[in-house]
Amino acid sequence: MTKELKKIRKETKNIVFNTTFGVLNLVFVAVFYKNILLTGVILIILTCALILYYRRYHLLITVFIFCMIFGALAEIFAVNNGVWAYTSSDFFHIPIWLFILWGNAGLFIYRSAIEFERLGLHEKKD
Repeated sequence: MTKELKKIRKETKNIVFNTTFGVLNLVFVAVFYKNILLTGVILIILTCALILYYRRYHLLITVFIFCMIFGALAEIFAVNNGVWAYTSSDFFHIPIWLFILWGNAGLFIYRSAIEFERLGLHEKKD
């Protein structure tokens, strides 16, 4: 197997992992959203799985925290200004698991972008 083919297989495997990570986040939230504690624990387990899979601890934790804080702050702002509401909330009118979900969304987007870049799906410079 050539080096290029191995690279494509690895990146494809990583894209499948990222897609599974993203879908599981959505499925678990859709199924368990009323149970705030259970949803939070499941999302934290998914977060740990992604971080352990890539073993880029400091960078991924930084991306997670950044997206967690700013995503949840945007949600709090929107909810408190009447844009939408959550049926199950416990922290400034949002469910606490939403912080983790925003962090996971950031990880999903960040890792997916890296994998597509490595596959060569990027803009060509002139």
